[in-house]
Amino acid sequence: MRGGVSSVVNSYYDAGLDKMCDLTYLATMEDGSKLKKLFVAARARMRFERLIKDNDILHVHMSADNSFYRKAVFIRKAYREKKKIIIHMHGSTFDLFYKERCNEKQKREVRDIFAMADAVIALSEDWKQFMAEHICAPDKIHVIYNAVKLPEAYEKDYSSRKMLFLGILGQRKGTYDLIEVLPEIFRKYPDAHVYFGGDGERETAERVCREKGIDRNVTFLGWVRGAEKERYLKECSVYVLPTYHEGMPMSVLEAMSYGMAVVSTYVGGIPHLIKDGENGLLCEAGDREALEKRLEELLAYPEMRKRLGEAARNKIASELDITVSVKRLTDVWKAATI
Repeated sequence: MRGGVSSVVNSYYDAGLDKMCDLTYLATMEDGSKLKKLFVAARARMRFERLIKDNDILHVHMSADNSFYRKAVFIRKAYREKKKIIIHMHGSTFDLFYKERCNEKQKREVRDIFAMADAVIALSEDWKQFMAEHICAPDKIHVIYNAVKLPEAYEKDYSSRKMLFLGILGQRKGTYDLIEVLPEIFRKYPDAHVYFGGDGERETAERVCREKGIDRNVTFLGWVRGAEKERYLKECSVYVLPTYHEGMPMSVLEAMSYGMAVVSTYVGGIPHLIKDGENGLLCEAGDREALEKRLEELLAYPEMRKRLGEAARNKIASELDITVSVKRLTDVWKAATI
């Protein structure tokens, strides 16, 4: 599986959550053709029908659009079976889905589904506020930040001007805003290099880079995971994600855990992770001038990269290590079954 939700699930497994309880994970979607997606969804539904009677809690990782409608089927079934239901909201564009892409009937359906939940998990205080104002009762909403396992300490080369971007390539993640400012960045710092790890609009992004004459200073890696992703998290000193919509991006958490100096935007839960100038740098989404300025000042001073990167890692170690999230998650489960 790819994407933020799968990263969250994998981090819980890495922390040993499945050893603490009788846990079965059902993936309802995998990348591939429409036929493959239909097969995966049908297989998950059949397994769910067999498992639901012997389990106490349905914990649903939900996003917007098709994810909501797929998961609603499982939630209705669990509700009829009188099971406890936890909805874990990941959708970085769930507000747009609800406000702009749902008609009044669909909005009622959204509210009805969330009314069936015994608890709702939001990724930040901002998302809790949105959910409380539009979707469900505030007393059932719990804020649990995404978290990561802190990697073992290592010696990072902060003299390097290697930068990393991870995510689906396209406008929502700010890919083209980044590409737009890179010619001036590379003019001032010819040794700088950006590694784009992700799928999405890769061909378009590569073409734009060629047209701007910066293709020698960028590398498109495709989707990276495991040891390959770890290699770039270690090698690069700067992580940049000029995104427009987020919940609590796992890629930013991972970059911070590897001591990278992060440049990102004031969206979703990111400002709860990064305090501008203390453990990273932030700018408004879409403000290319500010993005360029932030990158330039960071690339100019290796000691600044080191200071911000080390503070970012300390933030993860003290507040956002996966063991903290596991404890909060199991507390929600326990409260739901009392």
